[in-house]
Amino acid sequence: MNDTVSAADLLATVAEPTRLRILNCLAAAPLFVSDLQTVLDLPQPTVSRHLTVLKKAELVRDTPVAPFVLYRLTRETGPQGRLVRTILETLGTETDYRRERTLALEQSRTRGGAMYR
Repeated sequence: MNDTVSAADLLATVAEPTRLRILNCLAAAPLFVSDLQTVLDLPQPTVSRHLTVLKKAELVRDTPVAPFVLYRLTRETGPQGRLVRTILETLGTETDYRRERTLALEQSRTRGGAMYR
């Protein structure tokens, strides 16, 4: 994570409910936009817009997997990385977030099997 990103800016980025849900899902597994759409029941433009913000904040990174793009959490070790991990660990204790994380993992497994058959 960029050292110029303050803790306050990081928290403001993460505090937006849809971005928090996306991060929660990516804590379970790397996902495609279509996976996030399915799990979160959101339209593609909404998911993509929030992923752009999260990528700019260096909270997620993308990997092209032609013709798609796979998104995953960045693995930061500094104070901001610890802050994000703490937030995600806390979300894992809440029922709704835990349910979405489970759905995200299932979606990843289903998608992965279908892609490589």
